[in-house]
Amino acid sequence: MFEEAFCPPDLVCRPTFWNIPGWLQIFIYVGGLVAALMFAYGVYRHVMLWRVGQGNLALKQVTLDFARRLKNFFTFGVLTKKVVSENQPMGFMHANLMWGMILLFIGTALATLDWEIFRLIFHARLLQGGFYFIYKFVLDIAGLLAFIALCVALYIRYVKKPRRLWGYEDGRLHFDDDLFVTGSFFLLVVTGFMLESLRLAVTQPSWAFYSPVGNVLSFLWRGLPENAARSVHLGTWVFHGGLTLFLIAYVPLSKWFHILASSTNTFFKKPVPNAIAPIRNIEEQETFGIGKFQEFSWKQVMDFDACTRCGRCQAACPASSTHKALSPKMIEVKLQDYSKQFMIPVLPFLKAGVSAEQKQIHGEIITAQELWDCTSCMACVEACPVGIDQLSTIIDLRRYLTLTEGAPQAPSDKAMNSMERQGNPYGLPKASRWDSMKELGVEFAEPGVEYDVLYWVGCAGAYDARNQKVVRAMVKIMQAAGLKFAVMRAERCTCESARRLGNEYLYQMATMENVENLSALNFKRIMTQCPHCFNTIKNEYPQFDGNYSVIHHTQLIAELIGNRAISPKQNITDTITYHDSCYLGRYNNIFDPQRDILKSLVSGQAQGAAPTIVEMERSRNKGLCCGGGGGRMWLEENTGERINNLRMQDVIDVNAKTVASACPFCMTMLEDGAKAKGVDEQIARKDIAELVAEAL
Repeated sequence: MFEEAFCPPDLVCRPTFWNIPGWLQIFIYVGGLVAALMFAYGVYRHVMLWRVGQGNLALKQVTLDFARRLKNFFTFGVLTKKVVSENQPMGFMHANLMWGMILLFIGTALATLDWEIFRLIFHARLLQGGFYFIYKFVLDIAGLLAFIALCVALYIRYVKKPRRLWGYEDGRLHFDDDLFVTGSFFLLVVTGFMLESLRLAVTQPSWAFYSPVGNVLSFLWRGLPENAARSVHLGTWVFHGGLTLFLIAYVPLSKWFHILASSTNTFFKKPVPNAIAPIRNIEEQETFGIGKFQEFSWKQVMDFDACTRCGRCQAACPASSTHKALSPKMIEVKLQDYSKQFMIPVLPFLKAGVSAEQKQIHGEIITAQELWDCTSCMACVEACPVGIDQLSTIIDLRRYLTLTEGAPQAPSDKAMNSMERQGNPYGLPKASRWDSMKELGVEFAEPGVEYDVLYWVGCAGAYDARNQKVVRAMVKIMQAAGLKFAVMRAERCTCESARRLGNEYLYQMATMENVENLSALNFKRIMTQCPHCFNTIKNEYPQFDGNYSVIHHTQLIAELIGNRAISPKQNITDTITYHDSCYLGRYNNIFDPQRDILKSLVSGQAQGAAPTIVEMERSRNKGLCCGGGGGRMWLEENTGERINNLRMQDVIDVNAKTVASACPFCMTMLEDGAKAKGVDEQIARKDIAELVAEAL
């Protein structure tokens, strides 16, 4: 078994254990067994950590919607779609490194099959002839790609040092074991090519050109005496093999376990990221949200484990971009570090280290300001390449502050009190909700009468003077289209902002009331002009048996234009841009109806003229939040730069004369941003409904 593995003269095959003595071959087998056992134990420690969280990681989670989960696993976990799609060195680097190392691993597995299975059991060789030549060529190219990727990775992380990779605001990196493991992979690739080139330099086979990299490098050694080349080869082999076994055992003990955890996490990726999980049986709960580590769900604990610290979420986060306390990356990283206290010790006789009772999650690990800075725009969830749901963790932590500690961020408590008492966050009387619509001739829905559309006006449309103009425009459009529509007299705030501020109790109370009132009416579908109401009624009301067909007002307008129920004129001549609402875009993947409407309003252009409709650099699923979501509409923005000012700068940068929106929160924030940037008179802010109504 331990002979020097030359191939027979009449057969070209893989020369396994070339130049390796028998005692060293025995050592590598024993070491491999030990490394495999340590690897398995390391994986076991992580699985047991996941089980610290609430809920059961059981067969039910694996089989539920299995086809979708499998698709996510291959799309995001194996093909790393979000990383590869990045048009920058980091995406190129990661793809090359991942696939280079995967192919090298497959090559090692084939070599094991060849030597231990085919040779011993079937008395044949798998890696021989033409297949062996292909094998050598593919592995050489894979090794070269991995080498280039590792060079790029080391340059980006330790020379360029982009902010999203910082561990601290002063630019220092989380050293941890990044340099050690990245450097070790680099040495593995380099020594692998050294071993191949030394063997080719000594044996000089006629087929060496099938190993393009190794063959070129072999010329470096051809001046060495054979004994010297063999000695260098043997020493390099010992180092290469020892480092390989060490890394197999070490990876589950390091942050590089994310290689496995992240792919696993994509399989369990949340199926509906646009809906917040409810607190069931809320009246029976003694505490709310998360105050202790054991109160996280098993999926959230897996999220912490899967975080690669790549910083893509931080780069996409509007709060982080405007230098506020929040970094979604650091939320995950700090909880990842904190979770280590709950892991089984590496050795049974060792204690777990720092007692988990010595620090509290709230105040010591994560500050309240970090949590309140979140706009719930879901840019972090969209950006994460491994299926982490940072937003759900933030909401659960907010719930603890708001409901358990009774400490919501001021002045949101005033807005939530108004939602509860007056049915709106503005603090205005319930009785005045419909005052602005009296002259519009809109009827109230009556039980027993079927309507084409139940118009959900929303609090902004009912009480905010600027957004009341959008209501008038929408009524004009529906009347022109001949739709039979009405509003619900008992409409009240959905309390969507309260839910995202952590007040689940108030949200559920309002939801039960709205669902009960909606169920008494007969309509084909609900139309909302607020994306927050749209997302809540469409995706979250089903949690409380409120199942309705819901459409946003821009979808309805696009539909009416498409079937020629209305025929607006092409009256837009100046440059216009569209600001994507987070709750319409990222939350519900609705990007095109608004753009289709604008195209129908654009007048003809002379050949060579500048485009009338322009896209901002941050648009569609990468659009920048206005800053009003997540309950931030009712909070003061006293840290960093104002997010709406940054967004208005995006509008200024494309030289737009009008910015179109489709959300009352966005409209308010853009209005304020225009005033703050001094372009109030230069750049018009219009809801798409207003633009269409003007063109009728």
